[in-house]
Amino acid sequence: MNLAVFTRADGAVDLRLTALQAKVCAVAVILPLLAVGIVQIVFAKDYITPAGPPIGGDFITFWTAAKAAVAGEATAIYDVETFRDWLARLAPGGEGARFTWQYPPTYFLIIGLLAFLPYWLAYAVWTGGGFACFAAAARAAGVRGLALFLVIAAPAAFQAVITGQNGFLTATLLLGAVLAPDKRPLLAGACAAALTVKPQLGLLIPIAYAAGGHWRAFGYAAAGAVLFAGASVAIFGVEAWTAFFGSVLNAGGNVASGIMPLYKMPTVFAALSLAGLPASLALAFHLLGAGAAVWATWMIWRRSDNRALKASVVCAGAFLVAPYAYYYELVIMAAPIALLAMNAAETGWRRYDHIILAELFFLPMLLPGEATRSGFNLAFVVTVLAFVFVLRRMQPQSCAA
Repeated sequence: MNLAVFTRADGAVDLRLTALQAKVCAVAVILPLLAVGIVQIVFAKDYITPAGPPIGGDFITFWTAAKAAVAGEATAIYDVETFRDWLARLAPGGEGARFTWQYPPTYFLIIGLLAFLPYWLAYAVWTGGGFACFAAAARAAGVRGLALFLVIAAPAAFQAVITGQNGFLTATLLLGAVLAPDKRPLLAGACAAALTVKPQLGLLIPIAYAAGGHWRAFGYAAAGAVLFAGASVAIFGVEAWTAFFGSVLNAGGNVASGIMPLYKMPTVFAALSLAGLPASLALAFHLLGAGAAVWATWMIWRRSDNRALKASVVCAGAFLVAPYAYYYELVIMAAPIALLAMNAAETGWRRYDHIILAELFFLPMLLPGEATRSGFNLAFVVTVLAFVFVLRRMQPQSCAA
């Protein structure tokens, strides 16, 4: 069925677009963004764009951390001032940068090779390679045709590119972890183990595996995580892990106190804190949201054979569970939601489905939401819409494979 045809439950057509029209709409959105990005790159001087940030944005942290790790300073850069000194000495636009390094030592195993490349090539390899892996993973998962085009042309994917962040990496690993733990337990477990470089985004994976009885994948994930961590200890020492845990505690305190940019975080705690609720009350509601995600994950993985639904609840629910996440990671939900939409095209659209999907596509274009630095968290709206779309597919007629 044409994904661009949206029909209400009562059979009346709310909106009808051909595949070509849908592509034209997507291109009309992404082309201006690409044009702005190209202009910034073309007129950049010494990698600094006219808008102010360096080309690659946050990528300067990965490239600099890789350089430091290769130089034997993996432990030292968990200290805020030490890492900022490295940024100031090496990174384009690093002078005065307020970044900190809070990834586990296992992350050095992934980014280490970047240290041997010049900045421009390292960014091209990181972002281009990540995008290619993400697109390949989405296609291998079954996203085809118009759906695949919309996934790779989505503003959420564009945000992952221009920020230089690791959204494509985590999206690829999550897809690998949740799509076929029954048929490919080794691959699923390996992806889940690798995702421990960003552990807060994979908190629902063990719940999913346990609910679905995927104990081989569970075992491979646990063993892989231990081996992964062991390799980092052997190379960088226990001290690096001690420093990492110290940085995590500091980051948690910064989030709770509102020092971190809450308007960029699509999480329950960030949204309610930004709205002015006390931290204790925001945390209580965050736990309720996490509980809802755990419940939905358990129910779906226990009862459903629909792999798109199972993947979607883990990826959308990740932002309800994670206390710490950013808007550039919303690309994680793109492929699973696209798969779920393809299912909906076969089993029948529900009222307002087209509105939800359109908002999921377009809203990331408005992020990080500079105009909503206080009061209203636009990024969290995406999380809510995605989770609502998943919950609407939990009814029996939507759970067929």
